[in-house]
Amino acid sequence: KNGITYNPVGAVWDDNIGKRCEGNASCVPICPVMAKYNALKTIKSANPKNLTILTQAAVSKVEFDSTNGKVTAIRYKHYKGPGSNQFEEKTVSGRLYVLAASAVENAKLLLASGVPNTSKMIGANLMDHLVMRTWGLTQDEKIYPYRGPGSTTNIPSFRDGTFRKDFSAWISPLDNWGWAWPAFSPGSDISNGLAAGMYGKELKDYLANRVPRQFFLHFELEQLPSTNNRVTIDPKYRDNLGNFRPVINYQVDTYNQHAAYNAKSVSDQIFKHLNIKDFTNYDPTDPDYVEYDFDKGNGFVFGGAGHTVGTHCMGSSAKNSVVDKDQRCWDHQNMFLAGAGNMATLGTSNPTLTVAALSFAVADNILKELSKKIQ
Repeated sequence: KNGITYNPVGAVWDDNIGKRCEGNASCVPICPVMAKYNALKTIKSANPKNLTILTQAAVSKVEFDSTNGKVTAIRYKHYKGPGSNQFEEKTVSGRLYVLAASAVENAKLLLASGVPNTSKMIGANLMDHLVMRTWGLTQDEKIYPYRGPGSTTNIPSFRDGTFRKDFSAWISPLDNWGWAWPAFSPGSDISNGLAAGMYGKELKDYLANRVPRQFFLHFELEQLPSTNNRVTIDPKYRDNLGNFRPVINYQVDTYNQHAAYNAKSVSDQIFKHLNIKDFTNYDPTDPDYVEYDFDKGNGFVFGGAGHTVGTHCMGSSAKNSVVDKDQRCWDHQNMFLAGAGNMATLGTSNPTLTVAALSFAVADNILKELSKKIQ
């Protein structure tokens, strides 16, 4: 637009790679070529004159003026190194402040600082995409996972419908990671082969026949906001520096249980139609095992997608939210919160683009504020 083009930022070690996805099928948790965005890309392209980075520093408290609510400083602990409990406590101050430490850490820090909490919503409505996984082996042909992008396609048919009055919506990516997520393959396949006494050509043939047949589905379930799911703090739980650890209260309600139950039914139909032998196994001793409230004796193991949102939601007033439409704290007019914690709900799609849009909005609002003359 207007002759302006965007040049993708490459990997920090080589600008010639990492500008686009190279189909390594291993972008979780880290893209091997840095094609997936991370903060290092912004740091690489930023003007060093406008940016000061403090390493080995952990923020411990937001200091504020109780008379007007304005933030006066950020207190942090500068420690000697990983695992060390020796530190020097310091503060940094400025005109405006931004917390961008994730939905969990932002909420924890605010609670640990004893800031005003007019809405009582700091830490509340913690949400993620609850994940139910199914896996099996194709019988008719090899499908060769672990090649290409992490997901080749998805089934969006259950994003919306009248069923949502009974159970939550979901999306079903067809992942290209084989059984890596549910069964730690192919490492577990090697272990199983060795345990069966295989080695040499026999083990190689076993892996060549098994791994290319691994089929994996996962269902990311929409979760509704609930004040029962929240981040809290407790003086009993602190880290080596004496800072609070976040305490997570989280449960799977019946609305999501019904969704998992129906998603498993869809998976069973897909497996039958494609002639896939089902190896799905939900271990009742797994800490993440949930038994259905409506079908005692049966249940599933749920996982998290790492799409953590909520905890300092955006809203229309200080009575129902933590930040306003500009992502400015209602209780602290010179502090902004950035990140997925501002999201009031979580649909079936990943929150990445929403977080990016909100982050751009935060930046624009900060620039507008800085352009004003100091009163």
